[in-house]
Amino acid sequence: MALRTLTLALLVALCLPFSALAQTDDLTKRHEDMLYTVVLVQAGASSGSGTVVFSDIRGDDYETFVLTNFHVVDTAVKVEEEWDPKAQEEVKRERREPVEVLWQEYNDLSAFIGTSGKTADIVAYDQAADLALLKIRDRERGALHVASLLPEDQALYMSEPVFAVGGGLGKPPFMSEGVLGYLHEQIEGYPYLLSTAPIIFGNSGGALFRHGDHCGCYEMIGVPSRVSASWFTVVPHMAWSIAMETVRAFLRENDHGFILGDARQDAAGEDVAGEDMAAGDATAGEPE
Repeated sequence: MALRTLTLALLVALCLPFSALAQTDDLTKRHEDMLYTVVLVQAGASSGSGTVVFSDIRGDDYETFVLTNFHVVDTAVKVEEEWDPKAQEEVKRERREPVEVLWQEYNDLSAFIGTSGKTADIVAYDQAADLALLKIRDRERGALHVASLLPEDQALYMSEPVFAVGGGLGKPPFMSEGVLGYLHEQIEGYPYLLSTAPIIFGNSGGALFRHGDHCGCYEMIGVPSRVSASWFTVVPHMAWSIAMETVRAFLRENDHGFILGDARQDAAGEDVAGEDMAAGDATAGEPE
């Protein structure tokens, strides 16, 4: 009896460290795959979130791209009518102001130690789809963490666990957890995902993640963009995210399909070597 008790005690003692180690490994994975890939985006007096979707050397320089909502950076895009003396008529001219992208930094997966910021340019946007793509001006250094994007051949399922990551109310990006509630909503002609992971103003442009068994990683499946409301009351656990099919179409239409792993084409339209990804009714939706 004493030997059996001793054996059981040894097994318990051996299991505890491994359990704690597994938990730490998962926390590290969550930070690296999700939390560290989401950034704050500041455009003038407004701010929201963004997600690093590519960072690698192309040609001789690093190129880093951040995906966000158009309504996060719309104040940085100005279209004005001006008199053209050569044409002798009023013409519309577009001006895009630079925006700031801020990374949050931590020690020991918990201790906030400050932010680092970089200037970015708006290289593409689609107001109807509510998407914008930012390119970081820094050509000498890339981002340490890049979000993995949901592959086109991977399905999503109602009730699977998801995490919404963004800078709610301007705070450093944080996670909220829920499940996929509905996959086939159309808002203003675009497909959206409903999740119960709460979001609030400032989450716009961040990312909705799920764990992909096929890759053993947390992968981006949508862009949180709208929050439900009823009678002027926000319903944060009915959160709407732009589906990845819209994101893919946006990137390809604006000649950034390489972010998805598409082969580039030369001037003659021939495929050239592909680029490696550095990673990867209530009022259904008020922009948040």
